[in-house]
Amino acid sequence: MTDNTIILDGKEVSFTQGETIYEIATRQDTFIPTLCYDPRLKPFGSCRLCVVDIKGMKNPVASCTTAATAGMEVTTSNERIEKFRKTLLEMVVSENRELEVTPLRSIASQELTILVDKYDANNGRFQGAQSGHSRLDDNNPFLLRDYDLCISCYRCVRVCAEQEGDYAISVMNRGFHTQITTEFNGFLKDSACTFCGQCVQTCPTGALGDKKAIRNA
Repeated sequence: MTDNTIILDGKEVSFTQGETIYEIATRQDTFIPTLCYDPRLKPFGSCRLCVVDIKGMKNPVASCTTAATAGMEVTTSNERIEKFRKTLLEMVVSENRELEVTPLRSIASQELTILVDKYDANNGRFQGAQSGHSRLDDNNPFLLRDYDLCISCYRCVRVCAEQEGDYAISVMNRGFHTQITTEFNGFLKDSACTFCGQCVQTCPTGALGDKKAIRNA
């Protein structure tokens, strides 16, 4: 094995310094699921769907936050990992009232629905109380926000801060009571939001939608 190579699913692959396992796998057209990842943003590793096994390590690691090192042997999929991913998805969709995105069907992102179908995840496996839902905000001419479909991946929060520098979207409370909101918990039209649409583009569930696109559909 030469310098700056890893073994990815049995294949020797080169990498550049600082490149993550997820980036290498994506470059090699190796599928690794994720819900919190956006290539424009600093890797977050919160959804844990992208976990992989590394030889010599006891527990799986998040591939989006783990930088490759020479000689690393990585397995992106096996029975244990796939079972783990399915269970995580079932926990995520237990928070959603539905998997079909309405009224954003065929317009908004279907990332979550696609993964649920791929892993045949059961949205009724985990029953009980749900975590806090953010307030529905339809009081602006551009963006539809239906947080019953939100999974708290924070992609909208992060893209607003990291890409636009607006900080119009924020997080209120923690843990089971987490809610996505705006600055000072007001309406979006009264915030620093410029209605650039970046949050809509990054949302993986359809919780955010473009009203103009919906009207023209």
